[in-house]
Amino acid sequence: MPKTSNNDQYEPGPDEDEFGDDRQSARDARRLAAEEPILGALLMATQSYDVVTDVADELRGESPWVRGAHQLIWDAVINLHGRKLPTSPQAVAQELDRSGNLAKAGGPGYLHRLATIAHPAASAAYYAAHLRGLVRLEALRQIAERGINRADSADPEQPEDAITAHLAEVEQLLGAEVRDDDFGRFGDYLPDELAALEEEDTEPFAISGFTDVDTLMNWRPGEIIVVAARPAMGKSAFALGVATATAATGRPVLFCSLEMGRAEVTKRVLAAKSRVAFNHLNRGKSAITDDDWTRIGHHVGALKSLPLWTDFGGRTTPGRIRSRARSLAKQTGQAPLVIIDYIGLLGADRTSRRAENRYAEMTDISRELKLLAKEDQLTVIALAQLNRENEKRQDKRPVPSDLRDSGAIEQDADAILLLHREDYYDKETPRAGETDIIVGKHRNGPTATCTVSHQFHFSRLVDMMRDVDNDNGYQPTSVIHQTGASSIATISPERAADLGWTGEVDGTAAGPEWTPGSSLASDLGL
Repeated sequence: MPKTSNNDQYEPGPDEDEFGDDRQSARDARRLAAEEPILGALLMATQSYDVVTDVADELRGESPWVRGAHQLIWDAVINLHGRKLPTSPQAVAQELDRSGNLAKAGGPGYLHRLATIAHPAASAAYYAAHLRGLVRLEALRQIAERGINRADSADPEQPEDAITAHLAEVEQLLGAEVRDDDFGRFGDYLPDELAALEEEDTEPFAISGFTDVDTLMNWRPGEIIVVAARPAMGKSAFALGVATATAATGRPVLFCSLEMGRAEVTKRVLAAKSRVAFNHLNRGKSAITDDDWTRIGHHVGALKSLPLWTDFGGRTTPGRIRSRARSLAKQTGQAPLVIIDYIGLLGADRTSRRAENRYAEMTDISRELKLLAKEDQLTVIALAQLNRENEKRQDKRPVPSDLRDSGAIEQDADAILLLHREDYYDKETPRAGETDIIVGKHRNGPTATCTVSHQFHFSRLVDMMRDVDNDNGYQPTSVIHQTGASSIATISPERAADLGWTGEVDGTAAGPEWTPGSSLASDLGL
């Protein structure tokens, strides 16, 4: 079927139906009428007026060409322009001929006809913006059609999945239209960056609540932080600690819990903040003492006022998280810290490409989370599982390459924190009660290992006891590995003193004598 544009008939090339040109709709014809004069302007470009750059800037990296032949012509023009060669009809024809696409692009005659209907060079950018508008309206129509299909096939008991997927597509379309300042000459923005360095410190977007980690790292907007470990290393305790510590600074936090329910998260937070044994809260009323209730009461007010939001949706996707984060940003006026527990339970958005396997799906998910952090200028903390490779090593210490499911997670992460407990593998270790936070990757700073104390009876990790150094401020205790406790219940008085629980530290009384059966042991939930 012949196609017409500007009242001129065009016969497609012999191979052109491969590109779908014999199935143009009325909407496609409208776009064809807009495309042809723009391409003509590119073919008439001169050295004195760089039409190609103007049009490319307006199209913003997109390829809006509805006709396959036009895509081939555009690619040839861009290749020639990149090599600083002319983009005349003759030059483009030779370029297409070299790639074997001249016939598919309509032949030399079609290129010359495009040149005869070219827009004036000065207005080519205007018409390119018009074409981009047509493309975006077509994208909106397709989103609407998919929305109708979702509504027809959605589960009536869980309509949120269809609504969230639809909103994610609309927000993505809106976000693509926002003109940003990502492109520019280095020297133009250098003075502003230097002035910022002189005027103020760079405040962290979020904090971990651990002195050594926060000294080593300055979590910034646009970053994705991966916290990974084998099971039972304290990932959830770490994540909830970060959530409450950051929320206490006034920063809103979105905690997406795909593994734990509302009741478990509530009990863990109460145990950690109130120092009430987690197993007491798990057993319920009969196990919770009057002292427990008193401790809980001291913290309820502060916990209720935290800007901490939780999402317990079992079928959470990056699109749903993006929608939640943007809603919180509008509500609070600040971009939230997003914590995902954990990334392996996330599902891919229905709008993403169909993954051939879980590895490919996790690659898509990792990429979407990275884009969320960058485009919405927030920090994402994603918990992840490790494979069993570390358990084959003699020291059992994990490394970033142990991440499970996808190498893209390791690649996309700005920092990777690996949790490791020596006492999990060696019950006789003198390092009972300690967790190493191994900063295995740190794109914006040094790597190191920070040691904290795990108090899983309170479902939390806390700073180790620290010695005071008048010259250098607080320094980590240097003798924490020198005692010989085989477990927390058999820890020696000296070891307890080192950990800040009891006894003496540097000759200063720190509490009553430690014994496993003392009231302090009971207080610790032992």
